[in-house]
Formats: sequence, C-alpha cells, structure tokens
Amino acid sequence: MDHMEQMKEMIHREIQSIEGLEERVAFKEMIEGVFLALYEANETMYKRLESRVMDELAYDINRYQIKTGLVERAYLDQSHHSMAAVCQEDLEKPIYKASDLREKIENQGEACLTTVFVQCDALELKNFYKDQGSFTGILYAEKEYPVPVTAKMTRRYLSEIEHLYHLFMKNGVPWKTVNAPYFFKMADICIGNIPEEIPDDVPVTGLGMDFGAYNPYIHYDMVPIWNIRRLKLDSVGFPVACEDHENYEHTISVRQYGAEHAYLVEDRSGIRHIRQNGDRLLITGKAANAKKWDVYMIQNGQEHKIDRYTYPVMENFRKDGFAERFKIRAGQPVKTKGELRRFILGFGLEDYIEYQDCGLEEPGSGRGETYPMNFFMQEEVREQKGKRLLRLYFRPKSQKEWLLRDVASFITSEVQELYPEYQCEGVLL
Repeated sequence: MDHMEQMKEMIHREIQSIEGLEERVAFKEMIEGVFLALYEANETMYKRLESRVMDELAYDINRYQIKTGLVERAYLDQSHHSMAAVCQEDLEKPIYKASDLREKIENQGEACLTTVFVQCDALELKNFYKDQGSFTGILYAEKEYPVPVTAKMTRRYLSEIEHLYHLFMKNGVPWKTVNAPYFFKMADICIGNIPEEIPDDVPVTGLGMDFGAYNPYIHYDMVPIWNIRRLKLDSVGFPVACEDHENYEHTISVRQYGAEHAYLVEDRSGIRHIRQNGDRLLITGKAANAKKWDVYMIQNGQEHKIDRYTYPVMENFRKDGFAERFKIRAGQPVKTKGELRRFILGFGLEDYIEYQDCGLEEPGSGRGETYPMNFFMQEEVREQKGKRLLRLYFRPKSQKEWLLRDVASFITSEVQELYPEYQCEGVLL
C-alpha cells in the first residue's frame, strides 16, 4: 500500500469515528478540499523534483541503446520501424559472372561467394574454422566444377561496430559494448581460383558445400540487423559563427524522423560539440558552409505486437535508477564483489546465464571461454604482460546453449572496462 492509500485509510477511520452527521460531512469536506489537495500537490512537486534530479545526475543511459538481431533475407522488411540491415550489400543477393570473380581473385587473392550463419557455441566455432579452413566445394556455372573453398570469419559486420565506436567518441557519447553475438557467427565462404574451362560470360549460379559434422549449424541467406539507420540530412539555414572565430554552429532538423530517437553525426572536418534540442541537432564544428551531413539515427521506438524474430533480439540495455546515475555522475569505481554483482545484474540477462562469483588468478592459469567484443579497443598505457586474471563464473539458464558464451563475452567485455588492470575472462560452470 502506497502513502496515498495509507492516508485515505487513516482519514476513512477518522470519519467513521465521528458520530454527528453534520460534523462528519464538515470534516469530510475540509479534508478533501484542503488536506488531500495539499497532499496531492506536494506529491506532484516531489515527483517533479525527483525527475529533475534524475535528469541532472546523468543523461539517459539507455538513450543510445543498441539492439542487434538476425533475420532471413526473404523476411527482411526494409520499412521496419526500428531495425535495419547492418550492411546495405546484404539487401540483394548478387549474381556474378566468371569474369567478375576472376577479377576479384586477381585483385584480392580470393572472392567471397556467400556468407553463412554458423549457429554453434563460441568454442565450437573456433573448431569450425580450424576444420573448415580449406575444403572442396562445387561451383555451379552451367556445369559443375570442383573448386577449393575456405571459410573465414566475416569482418564487415565487426568493422561496422568499430566504426560505431569511433562515431561515439567523435560525438562525445560514452561507449557501451554492443551485444552483437550474431555478428561474430557469420562466416564468408571464399574461393581462390576459377577453373579455366569456365567462359568469362557464364554466370555463376551457386556453390555447393559439404561441411560434414557442421552441416546442421549452417544457415544460408541470413542478414544481421540493428536499430541504426543512416541518413543524409541538410543544414537548416546558414551556419552561425561562434565566438572563438574558428567554429560554426549548424542546425539540422530531425522532425521528420522523431525527437525520441538518438542521433550521431559524422564529419571529417571535425566536430567540437553536438547536442539535441527537441527535433533539432545543433552541431559545432569547423565546417563554414551549409552542407549535407551523414547522420546515424539510433531508433528507440517500441516493438510492435506483430514483430516476430526467429532469433532473440540482443541489446546492451541497463536497468536505470538513481544509484546507477549517481555512480556515473560521481565516477565511483566498482570496488566490492557485491557492487560487481549489482553491475552485472543491471544488464538483465539472467534468463540466459546467471552470475555466480569471481576470482583472481595468476596469468596463464587455465583458459577463458569468452572473447573480447571490444576487440578494437587497444590498451596503450598499461603494460599487458603479467596482468592477473579476473575470472567470472556463470551458470547456464537458457536452453539456447549456442548463445550462452556469447552473452558471457558481452558481460565480460563490459567488466573489462571496469578493471583495465586485470585481464577479464568468463567461464560457464
């Protein structure tokens, strides 16, 4: 029972204790007209004050929340209200001629014919690349031709995450690890040569492969998606010169797309500051002329009831609250096991894995089962050799065993940012 209900209950008992009807009516009118109105006004003012304090403590930690997923190419909705393909080249399945592939092989040493999703555990995936590093496939180009084929981790999705990190840094937004397990499970299937007997103008219609024991894990025509859209937006009006006589303030309207979304701006000439004021972006930079801007919109729309995904949508969401924002504002480090547990529980991933404990170990003691999702962030100040291991222990909760070590990798990557003096690893019990 909240305070308001308790107050009403107490007043109700007081009214019942008054015997005279006129006195009871007078008391009731006085309470409703004065005290309850005053109490409700105080409650409203208190909530406004609480909201203002929360807003002043820190920005909304989930405003720049990134969601990632995976969808079959045939079911990819390009008009979807929140999710879009990570790489635009995935929207269409290309058709190559033999001459196109020969040119690619001559320039790059190989040609990627298709990209597959390997639905297996992170440790099994390492064995997949070892076992399938080189094998024979069948190239379909009017006839069947045996060709040497290699499988290697797809880099273009990981490059998009790295680019997003630099975009966050340019815009002065604190970085949070992107929970993107599917990006690390995509494999390029490449060939190193084209049989000479295939004429240049013959189209290549397919590639047949046998992955042996890994065949059940392989899924074709899958497209990684996330809640980011790329926009080209014009400046509104003329740039306004700043007082330093070096920078200019530009205005971009985002009314067409919505003020509820978060926006990042990319500009090679350098951005000093960016802020959002309602449906306008105010950009301070060295660009002196009005121009088109490359804008990345992080969509924060609610999921629709008809939205259905074959695979779970993963996100780097954190539970928001006063304590969380106060720690961010104060820059307080996580010092105790209890604080570390609360930090990990803040991701709300207990449906997949449950955090158990942590422990410090000497370097080289055992092998971790997780991988760094912030692989592009290099430690350039502290010495890497001789770092002690901070090992995190998790217990599986979900039946999706192929996904659990990836979830543990996401959490471990976030903990790594808390403790750069240690080498953090995760283990499933």
